[in-house]
Amino acid sequence: MLTHHVACTEAEAAPHRALVVRAYDEARAGGWPFLSDVLEGPLRGLGEEDRAIVAGAVHALVKYDRRLAFACGSDASDARYEALWSLVRGETDLAPRLARIESATERLGTTYSFPDWLVDLLRGELGEAAESALARMNDLPPRVLRVNALKTTREACADALGREGVETTPTRSPHGLELLGRRSPFRTQAFARGDVEMQDEASQLVAELVAPPPRSLAVDACAGAGGKTLALAALLEGRGKVVAVDSSAGKLEELRRRARRAGASNVQAIRADLLDPRRGGLADPVKLEGPASRVLLDAPCTGLGAVRRNPEARWRLQPADLPRLVAAQAALLNAAIPMISAKGRIVYATCSFLPSEAELAVEFFLQQHPDFAVVTARDVLGRARTEGLTTPDGKYLRTWRFAEPADGYAQGRMDGFFAAVLRRVSS
Repeated sequence: MLTHHVACTEAEAAPHRALVVRAYDEARAGGWPFLSDVLEGPLRGLGEEDRAIVAGAVHALVKYDRRLAFACGSDASDARYEALWSLVRGETDLAPRLARIESATERLGTTYSFPDWLVDLLRGELGEAAESALARMNDLPPRVLRVNALKTTREACADALGREGVETTPTRSPHGLELLGRRSPFRTQAFARGDVEMQDEASQLVAELVAPPPRSLAVDACAGAGGKTLALAALLEGRGKVVAVDSSAGKLEELRRRARRAGASNVQAIRADLLDPRRGGLADPVKLEGPASRVLLDAPCTGLGAVRRNPEARWRLQPADLPRLVAAQAALLNAAIPMISAKGRIVYATCSFLPSEAELAVEFFLQQHPDFAVVTARDVLGRARTEGLTTPDGKYLRTWRFAEPADGYAQGRMDGFFAAVLRRVSS
């Protein structure tokens, strides 16, 4: 049964069936574009509750695309829609048919609804823990807010949201609030004031791991739309400076808009392609008005640690993507070096649990650059804060662990992030 893996009920989805199927058709026909883009039109004009229901049903269809095809034997979206609810109701038992699939890769891929090449990749990188990872990536993700410490406290923000009908509960991260129920925070006064931003708890922890010294210069080298940039600005208490770098003008404009709402006046956005210095990359630290004490490199990656939120990514990813991304990660780490001051730190992070995008990438960097050394995540955040959230030796932040026991809270309440702190020990 898929009861706990679909964010709405059959009865709730029924009035929106045509809309849901049409959006699912568009996602399939379009080569699995970002679902947020696909849903933008269909959700327009719907009320808050209906938006959540439609999005939940479409996400479920996309997530279980392969399993639904196996269940109903049809390419028609309507048939797969019916198969989804049959599986949710427990009326369809696929176990006997799945057991007859001789190939372990095909059986796992069909059971958990992933392409065979990705199953093989996980088996190669995680071994026997691959099935646990496949199951985890189908869980429903929590919705988490980061309270903006530049404007309010977590307690005051929770009270304000509660008065607007948005229930929350505190997270382990000190500025996090998990949303309960389906109410959206985006139409609240708290959001309009810049009191909160949507940001997963693991992502918040990565920003905390940067630990910028008071009044220092920090660089968010792959800033995107600025979630971690704004978290760093708040950690600096509005003093010091955060330089946000990205190659996308559109993302940087969104970042500037969010910074204004958040009251983060210590943020500067710079458009630059760090993978091609000839087009404006920051190979020369003087462009930063001096070397930075911290550089956060939230590198482009497979995003498997957030595939729960972006189920279409499993179908959009291709086998050639991983080696391309690993090469880009190594190049970006090298590009960060000239920005760093003596004794400064690079914080390398990926939203992935693959060793090739995590420990192996760091080990390769350290082999090439003996003037850098690891500062353990446990030393930065403390043993209590990192319990169950690191590799067993406390060296790296790792919020999803499969091969060894881990904190149950972290496993269910955070995306799958990896992060390493690399300190420059000589210049």
